[in-house]
Amino acid sequence: MNVRVIFYYLGWFATPIAALSLFLIIFTYFAGNTKQIHLYYFALLASSSFFFFSHFFKSDKILNKIDLLIFTLLGFIAYPLIITIPYYLSYYQLNFYLAYYESFSGFLGYGFSIFKDPASLNDSLLLWRSGSQWVGGFYYLFIIISVLSSLKINFLPTKYISNQVNSLNFENRFLDNFYNILYAYIIFSLFVLLLLNLTNLNFFEKLNLMMTIVSSGGFYIKEHLLLSNKIDSIVIASCFLLSSLNIFIFHQIFKKDKNFNFNEDFKLIIFVLAISFLLLVIFSHRNNFHDIFLLVTTSISTSGIAIGKYSDSYFVNIFLLLTFIGGSIYSTGAGFKFLRIVFFIKKFLIEIVRLISPSAIIKKTIFNNSETIKNSDYYISSLIFVFYVVFLLIAILLLSFDNLTFEQVYKLAFLSLNNTLPSNYIKTNLSFYDLSYVSHFSILFLVFLSKIHFITILVIIKKVLWK
Repeated sequence: MNVRVIFYYLGWFATPIAALSLFLIIFTYFAGNTKQIHLYYFALLASSSFFFFSHFFKSDKILNKIDLLIFTLLGFIAYPLIITIPYYLSYYQLNFYLAYYESFSGFLGYGFSIFKDPASLNDSLLLWRSGSQWVGGFYYLFIIISVLSSLKINFLPTKYISNQVNSLNFENRFLDNFYNILYAYIIFSLFVLLLLNLTNLNFFEKLNLMMTIVSSGGFYIKEHLLLSNKIDSIVIASCFLLSSLNIFIFHQIFKKDKNFNFNEDFKLIIFVLAISFLLLVIFSHRNNFHDIFLLVTTSISTSGIAIGKYSDSYFVNIFLLLTFIGGSIYSTGAGFKFLRIVFFIKKFLIEIVRLISPSAIIKKTIFNNSETIKNSDYYISSLIFVFYVVFLLIAILLLSFDNLTFEQVYKLAFLSLNNTLPSNYIKTNLSFYDLSYVSHFSILFLVFLSKIHFITILVIIKKVLWK
């Protein structure tokens, strides 16, 4: 394992944390409440030191497949350690376990919080919570594009939405990917903030909500997102829909970059609108379009940000299933992914055509892309789905030992594996302190798997045991 090289590349992702720390220092200073400003100086010192110290380990060595997967795993574990600092040193007197749980949940965009009433926190710490999601969303996008969809690993079939084949290795394209993704991510964030200015929320709420939407996270500054009118619901729902789409849409618009086609995203938009109108027809006696549209988009983006409770189990279970789809490939949503669902549908249709007409010539392409679907793509998607089901059953078993109802157990396991906050989908209120330590670790492990897929860990274990 090339520890030096891995450490060097990990150091680069301390820069967004350093930028967030600096932003919080400026915000705290101008807000006039500098009592806790030292928390963000410590975070700035830790992240900056990580970045500068890592550059002493720069090397010309090439990372192999296992190195890249270890780089992925370490990032999701190490960066929350830096984010933990303001929680742990704050006057809320959190122990390390609680502080790390909050930072880990935020960085992975899950949003299951140790705080029963987020509104009781000071403004700077609320912004830190929201910012941790934003930073985690950026790292996740980089991992999708540079590692999990690379030719070395190919766990995500992004070649079917790309118009070019990048044959460069991770090291040669690292800085290009880093800057391009950061550029697209910032532009998208500013666009969402611009749209949120059409709502009646105050600027502090808009800023926090923007970070939540862009990262598909579940943290918010209040226990529930309270909206005063239909326009606010439509605007926020549209923002969540955008977060489910290809992050490079704005990259193409402003840089005129033609590297991607967006057929997957157009299909996803049509799917979301069709589902929303269909549910409006079916449940018109008790719901309206703007509420349904908001629930559909928060589910498809795998955010699950708390909106309200719904007693109709059939109604809620539909949204539960939408969290499984999880947006497009190049989004911060972490479900099974829309493209993989289309893969299975395409495979099913191909087999049906073969049964009806064995001599028929079948075109194995998707989204008008010239790339032919390979059997390996089906196998990887099937393997991920099999492990998804296996870990879902194991999680249900582990959570069943807690003092929870069956509905809470299966929904909590299912939603955690889809990286979706369970607030909207479980009838009774469920807080962090209602669960045992076993449940805590089970949930975090499921959320972890939703980001990196168990197949990543499987490949590393195989390398270690069968060299």
